[in-house]
Parts: sequence; C-alpha cells; structure tokens
Amino acid sequence: MLIHVLLWLHFIGLAMGLGTGISLSQVGPRLVAAPVDQRELLWTLETIFSRIGAAGLVILLITGPLLLNLKFAGGAGLGGWFMAKMALVVVLVLGVGLHHWAAAKFRKGDESKARLMLMGGRMAGASAVAAVFCAAVTFG
Repeated sequence: MLIHVLLWLHFIGLAMGLGTGISLSQVGPRLVAAPVDQRELLWTLETIFSRIGAAGLVILLITGPLLLNLKFAGGAGLGGWFMAKMALVVVLVLGVGLHHWAAAKFRKGDESKARLMLMGGRMAGASAVAAVFCAAVTFG
C-alpha cells in the first residue's frame, strides 16, 4: 500500500510540475513583454505557478528515491534509459533553480535577467518532458 501512495504522490508531483510549467510558458513571455507598470498581475501568477511547480518538484525528489529503494532495490540494473532520466532530472533541477534566481533578480528591476528566467523555464520544461519519456521506456 505504501508503494501505491508514493506512486500516486509521484504522479501528483509530476502533474503539478508539468501543469505549472505549461502555465509559466504563457505567463513568462507576457511578463517580459509587459510595461513595468502592468506587470503586477503577471508577477502574482508567476509567483503562484512557480511555487506550485517547486512543490511538485520537491514531491518528486522525495518520492522518487523512496520508490526506487522500496520497489526496485535501489535501482541497480535499471539501465541506460534510467540513467538518462536521472541526468535529465539534474538538468530539470538546474533549470528550475535558474528560473527562480533570475525571476527574483528580474522582479527587483534587473531587466537583463528576463532572458535567463525564460531560458531556465524552457530548460526545465524540455528536460521534464524528456525525463518522462525516459521513465516510460524504463518502467513501461
């Protein structure tokens, strides 16, 4: 039963991350393009979506290793697709970190960080989608 709950939580974390990533892919470019005096609502949306996505990522980073240890005895022998998935998870975490860091700088007025914020989001989104594919191949 514990494995089922962890797997469910893992899927919830995945949905939170991917769903908010899609939302941020629409909010971010509008935020960057908007005049400074019209950004407040967009910043509110960016903050909410970023927090939900980050919470989803934390859920994934907690439940993933637990599932790996409980269901797959630590993951030894899962193969190259699993290793690719884990490399993509590292890229995902770096992308989310870049997005959050650059967004904080951009919100404080450093317009030059807008591109990095968008790049971090795209990096996270692309690696998340690719990681899910690798997971499907590994566990499917």
